[in-house]
Amino acid sequence: MSKELPLKMDAELYQRLVNRFKDNEQEMNRFIVDAIKSQLYEASTDTTADNNDDLESYLQKGSAGSRTYGIKGQGW
Repeated sequence: MSKELPLKMDAELYQRLVNRFKDNEQEMNRFIVDAIKSQLYEASTDTTADNNDDLESYLQKGSAGSRTYGIKGQGW
């Protein structure tokens, strides 16, 4: 089911869209929806990757045989 969302943009951005898509509103709409989907998808995958990187870097900070390494569940 499609929903409508009023979108406000500055005049320069609107003019760029009109010029790029030759005032074809369907193509402008498709472009905007695809751009939003792309941004949302990237944001969700970047968050997951960042969380994994943070955990990996945390676990690798301690050296083997040190107490901090053991506290992190990697050593003793």
